[in-house]
Amino acid sequence: MTDKASPAGWVVQVTIPKKPDVRLADRPWRPPIMAAGAPSFQYFNVAIAAPDKAIEATAKHLANSPEAETWEISVVRKLSPAEIVALSLEAGEVKPA
Repeated sequence: MTDKASPAGWVVQVTIPKKPDVRLADRPWRPPIMAAGAPSFQYFNVAIAAPDKAIEATAKHLANSPEAETWEISVVRKLSPAEIVALSLEAGEVKPA
């Protein structure tokens, strides 16, 4: 039987959608709004054991960005206690990965 340790933190992914392109007047053959395209991603290391609390802390960390309300935030990987120490994270801290 294998004992899995509880996570000491999380890697949190922020998905930032690309803004759609608006048609230029000199290109009437294009539709008024082009498809948005691929989103970009930002990752954060969060020293909070509960995944929902790690997401909340990341959202609070990004609160100064006006577009942050449209971003999707999710946890993608557990961080072990050893990884938290190696990343020099204090309890409750959020740092860009």
